[in-house]
Amino acid sequence: MEDEQQAGGERTRFAAVVLALGAGLFLLIALNTFLHTSGWGFDFEAYFLAAERLARGDDIYQPWTLAAPFRPGNYGLYLYAPPLAVATLPFTMLSLHTATLLWFVLRAGLLAVACAVMPVRPTIRLLAFAVAAVTSPVLVDLNLGNVSVLVMALLVFVWRWLDRPAGSIALAVAMSLRPTLGLLLLWWLLRRLWRPVLWTLLAGLVIVVITLPIAGLEGYLDFVTVLRNVSEVTGVANNLDLGSTVLRLRFAPLVATAMLFTGYAVAIGAMLYSLRRDRETSFMVTIGATLLLAPLLWDHYLAGLLLPAAFLAQRGRPWALGLPLLAWLPQPFLPFLAVAATLLPLLAPGPEAVAVLEDQAAAKVAVSSKRTASPG
Repeated sequence: MEDEQQAGGERTRFAAVVLALGAGLFLLIALNTFLHTSGWGFDFEAYFLAAERLARGDDIYQPWTLAAPFRPGNYGLYLYAPPLAVATLPFTMLSLHTATLLWFVLRAGLLAVACAVMPVRPTIRLLAFAVAAVTSPVLVDLNLGNVSVLVMALLVFVWRWLDRPAGSIALAVAMSLRPTLGLLLLWWLLRRLWRPVLWTLLAGLVIVVITLPIAGLEGYLDFVTVLRNVSEVTGVANNLDLGSTVLRLRFAPLVATAMLFTGYAVAIGAMLYSLRRDRETSFMVTIGATLLLAPLLWDHYLAGLLLPAAFLAQRGRPWALGLPLLAWLPQPFLPFLAVAATLLPLLAPGPEAVAVLEDQAAAKVAVSSKRTASPG
């Protein structure tokens, strides 16, 4: 029996290695396809152009982003905090084509690194990378040159070093890209953990101090204006929040508003309820809640589904590795994946229960081994 279980484990690990290698090859093939699509590097070009404006001494933000409520579709639209434009400055020493290729390679490599450092078993790490490489959100993000893969990787680092300084630094960087992740600061405060909050705020202050001489005070004041202008976004094309989805299905605006606030209630309620569970479960619920609370929910934001998927697989729910693959479903189904990312971690058994199950399995193997070894 022990030999059979060991052989089964080795076969699973071998299959995971093969799938992960295949996923890496698939990304190379995908890159060749992306180069010929109209969306190739579309979002990265906005960062690149913002960095070029910054290098020339011009304003980071386009005038229309400061003068009116947000509307998608404008070429080169830059809506991020100044640190991203500052970080993109070195790319402007290259041609746009070369910089876009380098940006792809860096993020694909970061995806592999993020999977490699997940605090889960090695087999799950390999399978997580294999799954991620063929999911719609990751492929869309890699094609557009967006930052969703980067944010997902930073959240893996937060998970790996949860409640420690390294995790707080990763969160500070992630918040500069997705301000709604500031919900994790509230989560720490509700858990009465002050130090991670202080570390995050200190790391954020360092980011501002480093970038302020380059971006200028005006750059940060303009970003506040941009945030204020991210309004009236329910119903915006391709926004996947519950309210926008209901509007696209031709329900009444009142129904859409009700669904929007239902999503908010689910996010806040689940986060508060998760405080009764272990910290990893609560962390996963909270990052899922940030998707439901985001005013804009693009499809590539769902790259973050990889975290609850790997977490649940580690807790004895291997079926959850299929969760990110559901992002291939038609658009009306996608908002419910954000709901699933928020609620499904609550199905995970606690670490104590998992430890008991593992001890019982080990005991059964030991007993079986003794019976096999005994002469009669």
